[in-house]
Amino acid sequence: MEGTDEISKLPEPILDHILSFLVIKDAAKTSTLSKVWNSVWTNLSCLDFGDNCLHKSKKIVDQILANRLNQKISIKRFKAKAKENLQIYESKAVDDWIKVLVTCNIKELCLDVDVYKHYKLPEAIFAAKSLNVLSLRGFKLELPSDRIKFYFLRELYLEDSSLDEQFLQALCEICSDLEVLSLKRFSGLISLQVAGTLPKLRTVKLQFCPPKFKKVDIVAPNVENLYISSFVLGQHIIEITACNSLTRLKLIAVAVNDKWLENLLQNLPNLEVLYLDHCLSLKIVKISSSCVKVVKVAACYHLVAVDLDDAPNLLRFSYDIHHGKKGLGAYFDPPQGYFDPPPIFKLKASRLLEVEIELIPDPKALDTRWYSKLTESLGNFNNSRAITLRCDYDEVIVIPKDMRENLLPPLYGTKRLHIKIMDRTNYSVVNVVDSLLWIFPQLDTLSVDKGQSSQSLIEFTYRDAADDEDEKPCCASLAWKCWRHELKRVKLQNFTRTELEKLAYYFLENSFTLSIIKDPSECSLFTSLLLMCN
Repeated sequence: MEGTDEISKLPEPILDHILSFLVIKDAAKTSTLSKVWNSVWTNLSCLDFGDNCLHKSKKIVDQILANRLNQKISIKRFKAKAKENLQIYESKAVDDWIKVLVTCNIKELCLDVDVYKHYKLPEAIFAAKSLNVLSLRGFKLELPSDRIKFYFLRELYLEDSSLDEQFLQALCEICSDLEVLSLKRFSGLISLQVAGTLPKLRTVKLQFCPPKFKKVDIVAPNVENLYISSFVLGQHIIEITACNSLTRLKLIAVAVNDKWLENLLQNLPNLEVLYLDHCLSLKIVKISSSCVKVVKVAACYHLVAVDLDDAPNLLRFSYDIHHGKKGLGAYFDPPQGYFDPPPIFKLKASRLLEVEIELIPDPKALDTRWYSKLTESLGNFNNSRAITLRCDYDEVIVIPKDMRENLLPPLYGTKRLHIKIMDRTNYSVVNVVDSLLWIFPQLDTLSVDKGQSSQSLIEFTYRDAADDEDEKPCCASLAWKCWRHELKRVKLQNFTRTELEKLAYYFLENSFTLSIIKDPSECSLFTSLLLMCN
């Protein structure tokens, strides 16, 4: 029985939507399948010509656009990219294409040209009344001789482009529906000032601001997301006003000082997410808000204190622990105090808090100072709901046994741990688990990232308090029971057979009554191990 073609029976608008995900050369191949597909191809509304179309596919683009123009077919999306410098005849082609696209009521336009020699954006584009999304790379934008007519523009993305305050101000006055404004690696603009003409503006992204960029003054009551990053470390302090609806703020390489941050946060009553990355002037982070749910602090090398004691609804906190010179940028030469103790944390224990910590020590500095800094830093997050640790190799988290004798386990109140070790070349699963069970002596679950959305898992079950008969000497002076005397069952999942054998021997040799479970296919292995060890 021959199969039936059910897809071709779908309505043409749905088939058009399916082809919209393909570049034009692949979409064109469907035209030979049937009359239905040929009709869909002929009227295709989303045209993605892929890379380098100006050099290789100019005639094809001309032909397809001419067809759309003659048939009076509206174009939803047009996407084209040039990998090399535009020649004169090619820039003329872009002018002609834009004129056709405007006539065909283009709604989404994405053009990517030479990033080193800004090509002046043709004035014809400013007559695109139906335009909803405009994404440009490598253009110079200047005020047209006629009026800008982007009456329905919702999203504007400019990358490696040149513009000035006068053009941006004129744009903001016309585009009252604008929701997203994104500028990346731009030039010519010294400040961004939005003065109440964009009531629907939700997201502002200023990525890799040039050194001459000095000020951001946003008076837009509905802005929810603000992202600012600098080309160089130490971008001048910016000004943000009247953003009462702001819920997400991300600052990278901006010269944020303590007072500025404190004053800003006081004027952001709805802030939920705060990212601070490479803010080298920052010494104290203090957050007093019941709305803040997520805080991430990364590479703020001069930080001495983090006060989150008055953030009762904090759900996630991310932080990195540096030691030595690894990870430092070329713009930052750390003082000798880079080996100083970690910041002082003030953080209320919360059973809802999930903590993510990236460990970044210099491989040449894995000494007692590092392991002391590690345990001291981790101790700030005891009783957290879950902790994630990320590091390059296992030695970073394997605390020497002789040091453990003089230190207290820092995280005896945390029940869930996830670790991600990037380099597993010389990975020792037993050494890692042994160290982690000292750091986290009462874990319920330990998951190990194996890459490609795969992970190994260990689940721990302990004896009931009623089962305790005699208190073991090693537990007498501690506020918790030693896992070696309390562990009842360990469930291992998704480990290699070699890892299973090593872990089985480790647990059976270091604990008492214990059953090890993976899945039924491995029961014989564990039965043999139990007989050998008991």
